[in-house]
Amino acid sequence: MERFIVASLLLLLLLASAAAVEGRMGRAVFDDDTPRDRVLIGGDEFATACNQVHFRTMCWRLTKLPGVATPRQLLLASIRVASDRAKDAKIRVAEYAARTHASGPMKSITDTCREGYDNVLQSLEETRQLIEAKGTSFDLSSKVSDAATHADECNDAFADFPDIKSPFAAMQQNVYRLVNNVLNIAVVVQHAEAHQAKLPVGPHVH
Repeated sequence: MERFIVASLLLLLLLASAAAVEGRMGRAVFDDDTPRDRVLIGGDEFATACNQVHFRTMCWRLTKLPGVATPRQLLLASIRVASDRAKDAKIRVAEYAARTHASGPMKSITDTCREGYDNVLQSLEETRQLIEAKGTSFDLSSKVSDAATHADECNDAFADFPDIKSPFAAMQQNVYRLVNNVLNIAVVVQHAEAHQAKLPVGPHVH
């Protein structure tokens, strides 16, 4: 009887120890906020998409937004965030021009910046509408390439006047990187969905 009691106690201790170890391992996996762990939730598709962009940290942050569970949702989220930043950039440039009474070369620069961000917004909105209506069955890269080109127009405007230091440098860089990521994510998603469409649906039932 005593041996049975001792054996039972040992078994309980072993089970408790195993549970504690398992609990620590679970916390280690989900508390470590790294892109590699995010794959556990998003699947290999997120890894594929974010590994193809130039600015990966931005991409992985987007995968954590509410409602982002598929590569297409990641693409739409990247469009939304890039559009928001471009809109903020346009407002900031306009406010700066009004506050400083920009004239001469600086007026030319701010006008170019505002027009560029306007074009970014238009290209991204057209892309979003097409994706919502037709999926990714059209050439996404050509449409988003327009947005990427326009996102760099503010940089080009300042480059034409090297003696003028840009008061928007960080903002310009942020918008350009977000739009550049949209372009790369769009290419990955389009290729992935085109490949998926070619796969057989399943076995035929006779």
